[in-house]
Amino acid sequence: MSERILKALMQLFAIIAKVEVNEETGEFKSDAGGRTIVDMFLRQELNQELVEEYLALFDDHLETHQGKLKKKNSKRKRTSVNSVKVLKICTQINEELTQRQKVIVLIRILEFIFANEDISDQEYEFAETVADTFNISREEFTLCLDFVKAEADDKIDSPHYLVADTKEENTFEQSEHIYHESLIGFLRVVQVSSVNTYFVKYYGDHQLYLNGQVLTQDRVHILSQGSSIRSPKVQPIYYSDVISQYLSDESTKKIIFHIDNIVYRFKGGKVGIQPFDSVEESGKLIGIMGGSGAGKSTLMNVLNGNYTPSEGRVTINGLDLHHEKKKLEGVIGFVPQDDLLIEELTVFENLFYNAKLCFGNYSDKQITKLVSKTLHAIGLYEAKDLKVGSPLEKTISGGQRKRLNIALELIREPAVMFVDEPTSGLSSRDSENIMDLLKELALKGKLIFVVIHQPSSDIFKMFDKLMILDVGGYPIYNGNPVDAVIYFKKLVNHVNAEESECITCGNVNPEQIFNIIESKVVDEYGNLTPNRKVSPKQWNKYYLEDKGRQKVKDIDYTEIPDSIFKIPNKLKQLLIFFKRDVLSKMTNVQYMMITLFEAPLLALILAFFMKFMTEDALGETKYTFYGSDNLPQYLFISVIVALFVGLTTSAEEIIGNLKILKREKFLNLSKGSYLFSKIGIMFMISAIQMLFYTVVGNWVLEIHGMDLWYWIILFSTSCFANLLGLNISASFNSVKVIYILIPILIIPQLLFSGIIVSFDKLHPWFSSKSHVPAIGNVMASRWAYEAMAVKQFKDNDYETIFFDYDQQMSFANWKKDQWVSNMEGKLKDVVRYQEETDSVKLAEDKEEIISHLHIFKNEIEKEIRYQNELIAQTGMEGVLCDYPDYADLCPEVENLTLDKFNEHTEEVMTNFLMKSKEGYMNTYLAVEHQKDSIQKLYTKPNDAFMAVIDQQKEAGVLSAKNHKKVRKLGSKLLDLAFTNFRNEHKNKALEDFVTAANSLQFADEDHDNIIQKKDPIYLLPYDNDWLRSHFYAPEKKIFGTYIGTFWANVIVIWLMTLLLTITLFTDALKRFLDLLGSFSGMFSNVKFPKLAKKGGKKKKD
Repeated sequence: MSERILKALMQLFAIIAKVEVNEETGEFKSDAGGRTIVDMFLRQELNQELVEEYLALFDDHLETHQGKLKKKNSKRKRTSVNSVKVLKICTQINEELTQRQKVIVLIRILEFIFANEDISDQEYEFAETVADTFNISREEFTLCLDFVKAEADDKIDSPHYLVADTKEENTFEQSEHIYHESLIGFLRVVQVSSVNTYFVKYYGDHQLYLNGQVLTQDRVHILSQGSSIRSPKVQPIYYSDVISQYLSDESTKKIIFHIDNIVYRFKGGKVGIQPFDSVEESGKLIGIMGGSGAGKSTLMNVLNGNYTPSEGRVTINGLDLHHEKKKLEGVIGFVPQDDLLIEELTVFENLFYNAKLCFGNYSDKQITKLVSKTLHAIGLYEAKDLKVGSPLEKTISGGQRKRLNIALELIREPAVMFVDEPTSGLSSRDSENIMDLLKELALKGKLIFVVIHQPSSDIFKMFDKLMILDVGGYPIYNGNPVDAVIYFKKLVNHVNAEESECITCGNVNPEQIFNIIESKVVDEYGNLTPNRKVSPKQWNKYYLEDKGRQKVKDIDYTEIPDSIFKIPNKLKQLLIFFKRDVLSKMTNVQYMMITLFEAPLLALILAFFMKFMTEDALGETKYTFYGSDNLPQYLFISVIVALFVGLTTSAEEIIGNLKILKREKFLNLSKGSYLFSKIGIMFMISAIQMLFYTVVGNWVLEIHGMDLWYWIILFSTSCFANLLGLNISASFNSVKVIYILIPILIIPQLLFSGIIVSFDKLHPWFSSKSHVPAIGNVMASRWAYEAMAVKQFKDNDYETIFFDYDQQMSFANWKKDQWVSNMEGKLKDVVRYQEETDSVKLAEDKEEIISHLHIFKNEIEKEIRYQNELIAQTGMEGVLCDYPDYADLCPEVENLTLDKFNEHTEEVMTNFLMKSKEGYMNTYLAVEHQKDSIQKLYTKPNDAFMAVIDQQKEAGVLSAKNHKKVRKLGSKLLDLAFTNFRNEHKNKALEDFVTAANSLQFADEDHDNIIQKKDPIYLLPYDNDWLRSHFYAPEKKIFGTYIGTFWANVIVIWLMTLLLTITLFTDALKRFLDLLGSFSGMFSNVKFPKLAKKGGKKKKD
């Protein structure tokens, strides 16, 4: 209250004050009762020194005013002047006083008036003038008037009144009642509901104390938050006891929260909460305090259902919180200390989408109305369109953020709320505002538990009850907050143990409590030691002894209050999550710019710098797709870009929402809906990014006809990376760790893709000569790059014409030249070995010959299977060549061992190889002829063109010489057009890669087979199944059926993506990391004996 207002009030009191005038001398004397009331009023606002100063000012005003009045001749005239002055003063201070202060001023003015038994009409008029000017309703003015003038014998029965006396039954029909067996006399309380303020009067002979101050009989005292009325012989009556009586009629269904002797142990067996029990009712604000490591958060998590107690149980109206959660759905709300707001959304949007997840049966219109109502209630409606921003880049204040966090829970109206550190990081003003909001909720019938640290005096007094824990989870106090100071002072025998608050200012210092609890032992030198005077266990013992002396109340359970909370079905949740996430991303301009332009910018940079140009015969620099030497590298880098972009886009998606996820888990919202919404958004972003990348890159490099196929494979790869990113985002607890991990995930994709290092040149443990090794098969980069390379080479418009011919020619050529010659060499080595007579030589070469026969046998069997498969597919025998009769060949295969090999076997096998070579030669020539005939169709003029030219020659239009030139020109033009067609669609560098044109190795061997190293793009994996094949295979085989490499690889990538989806939903990676963490914890606890240092000195005995 400002100095100007106090001075005005002193003047107002002076005008209204009664005085006794001495008719003879003209002197006057103020009424003692009135001056006492002024003194009481000032003591509520000021310290002792200022009280004396303003009392002196009151006396001065009184003397000045009464001096002027003596000059007035008419009583009516004096009354008129006084009324004008009262009206003027009230008008001046009206805008600066709160409504609560106005009611208090009115109460004091009424006390002024009734301090003397002789009450005049003028004084009533003064009081009415004050009430009217202060905008106090006629009903509340009458209520205050009746309360002030009421005597002990007056019977007032009104719902605004409460009486505390020794009568066990309430004798009033409307007034509230408190039974107190040891109270002498009675207390009368009135509630002024418009300002939520309570006044008390005591009628009796006993000396009672209100907050340590004597409760003056027949005087009105303010019953403020945290107040208690007590005396050495009277059990305290607390502010919360009074409030709860007024709330009893409003809360038709009460909440009984029973903490039934709970104990909580951590996984390692350490006790987090020692045995603790308590019974709480709705309409209370309960504080939980304790030092670091005392178990405050653990207790809160047990009470709100997040942790299950090891012993005991927690019930709400008789229902077990941890085992009957379905029946208690919507009853409990939890506001963690962490910020749960989505930074990119506005205040309104944060609350709106939260409400949509809480009210599945409400329409958008109903939810909008509910959100607006809630924003009005918490004072944030004016800020509803502001983006909340981050805690560091504030758009709204810290207090507003905290209120909005509370509103996220408040909107669904839970009957019990848990709030963790609501005032942390806030200014004292914001802290008080938050606690005022929580207190208001408690007054409306909510049961609210608050974990708080270092509250101010005003906040401390707001609590109806205080629970204090000591280190190790020991409960050491459970009762009235202000009484806690007295309780601990008495236990340590403080001199002023009965003083709970400052006599001068009325403040309570909560730090006193913890100073007593944690006080240290002093050594003989006067220094504090680490040892405490009273251990947590001893404090707990005191608490249990005190608790045993208290009466146990009977628990009367009622039905659970109805809840409007109803979560939507999983599909609706998915759509809400999706809309919320999309909206938050669209409002983040930087995110949208990077997301949309990152991929096309990379494509432009890569394609521009990799666009290789050559000089033609005229010396002009020209670009042709055929001569683009960097295409294979571009394809591979494109795959890595898809992996990198997909990974970085999703790496922060879940870890950034972990706090929000924790709350949504508390609400039993579907984790699957949340994850599917994330996956859907990531896939949508990847689709857009890879579309832009493909269009830009293909445009710059002039890649024709491949846009769709490139997009499919890059999109699939990016989706795989999205799921990989979501997995690590859900499994690790630090963004730094995630971004450190990204290179570790990308580098293997580079190394084991088959491009940087050939699969047959890896470490022997992992390499393979005949097929892609297992380490390559788990790399998405291998499948993606192979699909792009094979698709680009095999299915471009040019190669489509000749691929089948080239494939048959390549296979036949390799068989007749490399395979047959290799087999013949092995056969000759075997024959030579059998003719060898030198025993030493025989011993040296035995292993080699056995290996030759093993490979020879495998190759013959493989060839027979190949021919049988070909016959089964075509229905024709000897499609490619005229093979020898299998009737003679098959029995001899069994003789391909060192013991059974004979001349007949040699003869049969030699004949077989000769026939095979001849057959493959014929096949090669036949297919080559077919290819040439096809090529001529594209490079030579057709018959109709030739017929026209010939007719023009016969008609004399063309001479014989020009006729010949025109025929040659037609062929040249077609050949040139065909060459241009090839240059637009085929790439020489890629052809060199997929045909291994630069390799001088045509064949290789492993322990079982002869391996074709040339033309892998033309080689079918006919002797492999389950998609196993060599690198660049044109098709893959599964269940005996060939599938094109492109689609086979796309399917594999999506299967890998599906596997990652499963690990994401099951938290497999997180569980694995937790398991590793538990193992490392076990090993860290193992103590190894220290080795003695050499040359160390021996200890003396």
